[in-house]
Amino acid sequence: MHQQAPITAQIAQRFGKARESYVGAARLQQQVALNALTLLPSTSQGHLVDLGCGPGWLHPKFTEYCQQLTAIDLSQDMLAKAAELALAKEYLQADAAHLPLADNSVDKVFSSLMLQWCPKPSQVLSEMERVLANNGQFVISTLVQGSLDELRHAFATLDNENHVNEFLPAEQLMKLCQQIPGINWQFVQRSYPLYYPDVISLARELKALGANQVVGKKRLGLTGKQYWQQLAQAYEQHRTAIGLKASYQVLFIYGKKLGPTNEPEHEL
Repeated sequence: MHQQAPITAQIAQRFGKARESYVGAARLQQQVALNALTLLPSTSQGHLVDLGCGPGWLHPKFTEYCQQLTAIDLSQDMLAKAAELALAKEYLQADAAHLPLADNSVDKVFSSLMLQWCPKPSQVLSEMERVLANNGQFVISTLVQGSLDELRHAFATLDNENHVNEFLPAEQLMKLCQQIPGINWQFVQRSYPLYYPDVISLARELKALGANQVVGKKRLGLTGKQYWQQLAQAYEQHRTAIGLKASYQVLFIYGKKLGPTNEPEHEL
């Protein structure tokens, strides 16, 4: 097995701790994954890889999309949770940038809201291209720049620390994709607003998901009641009639690997 780098090990540990709380908090993740599935042809044929499978809550849906399912995640704890459903043929702990799969060995790759946690997204995309068979299809969703900007701006009124993960601009990710030949790339960006009664509820949801720590940054001590009161006050400008708004920007990357007789499609 490829040895985990310090950052990926930190990510695996953080999400592993959220194995039991994840599904109950995954409002955004469930919306996005179900939307991503609509971009994958629903033929119950072939071998599908769920890359970054998490606790496997989506696996019952995959019976309509494949004959064989392989679940891959960086976190052994998440894999163990997914394995309780026993719907995949294999459960593999692996870094998405170093997949333990043969070239041209899978028919479909599905990955929802995993790519943003990868230090080297271009390497993950290259690995996807490598393992897909000719005419194999894929759907990837990922958070991009603009996500949680309301929270980021509220923190910025208090200090200069980076309290919110930075996400790549959609344009940068699309350029990374287009540098990989042999793929018919397609892209759709969509905004997902979520609403909360208060900023503490948002923070608790992020913690329950394992997404409450900035990647690569050492955890700081608790900030204290006054700090949270000031943060809540700064966030109030984003309150709507249905609660405090937190925006997520999601890029859907989908398409297929071109066979030897295929040519890239060009949009007018």
